Amino acid sequence: MAQDRSHSPQSRRLDAIQLLRALAALSVVLAHALHETGGHEDASNFSYGVDVFFVISGFIMAHTSLREFGRPGASMRFFTRRLARVAPLYWLLTTAMLLGALVAPSLLNVPTGGMGHILASYLFIPDARGAGEMRPVMALGWTLNYEMFFYFLFSLALLAPARAGLAWLAALLPLLVLYGAFSGSSDPRVTFWTNPILLEFLAGVFVALLHDRGLRVSPRLTLALLALGLLGYFPRQFGVEPDMERAILCGLPAALLVTGATLGPISTTGRLAAWGVALGDASYSLYLVHPFILRPLRVVWLKAAGPHLDAVFVALAVLGAVAVALALYRGVERPLSAGLQGLLKRGVSPPLAHRVALAMRRATPAASS
Repeated sequence: MAQDRSHSPQSRRLDAIQLLRALAALSVVLAHALHETGGHEDASNFSYGVDVFFVISGFIMAHTSLREFGRPGASMRFFTRRLARVAPLYWLLTTAMLLGALVAPSLLNVPTGGMGHILASYLFIPDARGAGEMRPVMALGWTLNYEMFFYFLFSLALLAPARAGLAWLAALLPLLVLYGAFSGSSDPRVTFWTNPILLEFLAGVFVALLHDRGLRVSPRLTLALLALGLLGYFPRQFGVEPDMERAILCGLPAALLVTGATLGPISTTGRLAAWGVALGDASYSLYLVHPFILRPLRVVWLKAAGPHLDAVFVALAVLGAVAVALALYRGVERPLSAGLQGLLKRGVSPPLAHRVALAMRRATPAASS
């Protein structure tokens, strides 16, 4: 299927995004596999994959919704589609982790928290656990809390015509970041929802706008953008505030990487690229399920090979996680998402969103799509 999609230039660019998804997910898995060995990542910043994911997310949201701004029911349709895409597998694996905590609590690094924390985890609300970490039951879900927050803001922007909605979004996110930087708020949720990492989503939206306007870059410039984007895997310390440092040193290269992949002539033909696209399709499953593979495998490896965890363990861990993720995507993620999307679609009623959109049009008569 991936090879069939690669015939048109538009499909090739979307396949290039899937290749980036595969790269981002693999780098996160590699980072956590190295962490299981007790090794350090002084030479590489493999968690940079998260920043690439955030920019891609902003790009996909805008790319698939640019013609939906101001249309009746568009806001609700967008949000329910994203909820159906993200929630089912996350809820399933969160439940599996809670059951695992009852059966084998020694496999967990931190406690799961009380009922309030568990409920917040299912609802994508940031909540402190352990020593003040703003992470849900499934630690990796902190990224999904940001995703859902941005989905909510983007769905509000869809209520207005494109120019007004995108202008509102482009103004709101920097204002949130500035508020977090200068308000001095001690509320951890305020700190979370005003983190500069939000600007990575906005960068993806801007790349989508360039793409939609037909901007394309030469092969030479594409190569330069990709090379600069890969610099995000190599940490540098400028001595600035950590959250802003990440937004600059990781968010900017991630934006360049996505720009090169979407505006440049990237070849996605051949068997290796097809495998990469397939893994990109399964990247969400890979991102969520790999902790369930790495930690038990580490326990088995320690008993079989002793305390020395080396490159063989890392390779086996990554390959095992990939194999499970591909099966999980085909057998669980896709059917669950499709089923929930069908249920939500039947339950969505657009009149309220339509009335709000009309009110926003009257308030901004000069704005048009």
